[in-house]
Amino acid sequence: MSRIIALLLGLLGAVGASQAPEFTQQYMQNLRGGVDRLGEVVERFDQDAARSDLSRQEALDYCLADERPGGSMSCLGRAEDVASYLRYRQQLDTLESTGEWQRPIYLARDHDQAVLESTLEAYKPAVPTTMDGGGYALAGFALLWGVASLILGLITAPFRRY
Repeated sequence: MSRIIALLLGLLGAVGASQAPEFTQQYMQNLRGGVDRLGEVVERFDQDAARSDLSRQEALDYCLADERPGGSMSCLGRAEDVASYLRYRQQLDTLESTGEWQRPIYLARDHDQAVLESTLEAYKPAVPTTMDGGGYALAGFALLWGVASLILGLITAPFRRY
């Protein structure tokens, strides 16, 4: 019975892990969309700053120091846009320069929660048809089957007849 449970857990691991490469690809597409959208906003802000002979940071500092009621509120939004753009751009550059096999592992360690949740909402699992998906399926099966076999073997060892 424990072998059947270990096999079923191994198959569950294979199905789950096989989704990692495609999910990572969709995460990168969402991230790229955020970079494109925020890039336009940041570019317009940079152009406005340049017209005033200010750098981006000088324009943000000047804007945030504004004493007008509500003046610093709109600037706070711009500062958040710039910070998000820089964070998304850095993460996208890192993911694109990382090998395809390592991307899901990197994503598990370092991700943006909002982009991750957006990707999860739209993600539809599918049968893996790539080498990456097959490799992750095999690794997921081996990992969960091995761990389940070990744990179930330790639990049932006292009850075996030798």
